[in-house]
Amino acid sequence: MGANLFIRKWGSSLAVRIPKAIAEQWGVSEGSAIEMDSQGDRVVMRKQTYDLADMLTRVTADNLHPEQDTGETQGNEQW
Repeated sequence: MGANLFIRKWGSSLAVRIPKAIAEQWGVSEGSAIEMDSQGDRVVMRKQTYDLADMLTRVTADNLHPEQDTGETQGNEQW
């Protein structure tokens, strides 16, 4: 699916609106993280992907949160 789009000013930056049909096809919404690369005269955007192993390498003793007690079970959860 292609679309002819226009660049608009957004604060001190420039912006391109993603049409609703493309956003739905792509599975993105406001606040979605994307990666953007410049390849010659093209701009390529893709949904940002996360790798669990990579994220776990960033966990350190300084940023590790303590265990949280959430109280007694409230439903059918089993721990």
